[in-house]
Amino acid sequence: MRGKRWRSWVRPREGWHGGGDFEQLPSKIDIKMTGMPKDSITKDMVMQILLKLPVKSILRFRCASKSWNSLITSPGFMKNHLDKAKQLLLLRTENPVVSYSLHLDNDRVDMCSRLEFPIPNEAGLFDFIGCCNGVACLSSQYLQIDSSRRLVLWNPSIRKTLDLPAPSSWAAIDKTLLGLGYDAQSDDYKVARVVRLKGPEYADERPFAFQFYSLNSGSWNENADVSSSLANEDTLRSITLHGFGNPAIVNGVIHWLLHPRENNGMLALSFDLSNNSFGELMLPECFDPTERMAAMSISVFKDSLSFNVLKDYGGNYVCEVWLMNQYGARESWDKQYRIEMLDIARPVVFRSNGEILMAGYANSQLVSCDPQTREIHDMGLEVLLDDYADYFVESLALLDRSN
Repeated sequence: MRGKRWRSWVRPREGWHGGGDFEQLPSKIDIKMTGMPKDSITKDMVMQILLKLPVKSILRFRCASKSWNSLITSPGFMKNHLDKAKQLLLLRTENPVVSYSLHLDNDRVDMCSRLEFPIPNEAGLFDFIGCCNGVACLSSQYLQIDSSRRLVLWNPSIRKTLDLPAPSSWAAIDKTLLGLGYDAQSDDYKVARVVRLKGPEYADERPFAFQFYSLNSGSWNENADVSSSLANEDTLRSITLHGFGNPAIVNGVIHWLLHPRENNGMLALSFDLSNNSFGELMLPECFDPTERMAAMSISVFKDSLSFNVLKDYGGNYVCEVWLMNQYGARESWDKQYRIEMLDIARPVVFRSNGEILMAGYANSQLVSCDPQTREIHDMGLEVLLDDYADYFVESLALLDRSN
């Protein structure tokens, strides 16, 4: 058309699924219209264009100008981008070496990309704590010179890591729980930490330390608030810090599933990200002492907390999924599904299509189970019982944070 000139500035390669390179991507958008004022391309128009791009492309446009860089690294833009992000599946597998990959949430769980671990040759030396808004938390399995364990926040989409300072009690701990979450009210990422101290000075008491790290403040609070019920000495004395699976975040609260307490059922330890307090949440009374529990976990199901238990009846397995319909009310736990299975497996992802991804089926298979029809479909991927799988979004989180 005469009088108008457009430059084709984004054209993905054929078969592109949200990652990879572009055939043509100049450093800035060249849009010229005869008779159109230079300043008629508004900041809002630029934002709407950029929000439609994948993360890798947005990062390149930071070099276009100072104003674009300022826009892209602004909290408002990063939040808008996160709200529009498409959910993917993140898998951490070990067969035989540890690897991370992103997959589409489709019928075949097709792989989009393989993630490059940020610390070369050490993927198998870090525990994967969990992820939130595209940010993952990693904890080293080995001790450093100061007897601490390395804690790292990692955004694989922008290939950025942040090393967290070590809290003071690293050298005197017996067991540790960790969890990562995001507090929307303060726009802050927080790492919650519960440790049981050890040493001759504690005798048999082995007291707890409840702590959290704030990315905004850049420091640890090593004396976090604890609910009155959890602060009770008898309650604390009965807790053991052998958690099942990864923590689950529901209602702005991080949850860990702990071992049974004597005569008092199951316990979920919690950390409220908004008021920085630790507490407890009772799980359903669904246990028969004569039954054998093969596996247990907590997870997120339709924005609610779910408790999943796999019962072993002499080689025949039953997976029960309990849903907390009213957060914080123990009486609101309701058995959502009871699925008979031929082999052991652990529910890891409650999918948007209503099916449940299960890890470790027949020792190493990732399967998708329809809880209504009881049909089980092999996804063709090896995912062990203790491997990690969860929803993940590509985000710009941590882009505005200094190393």
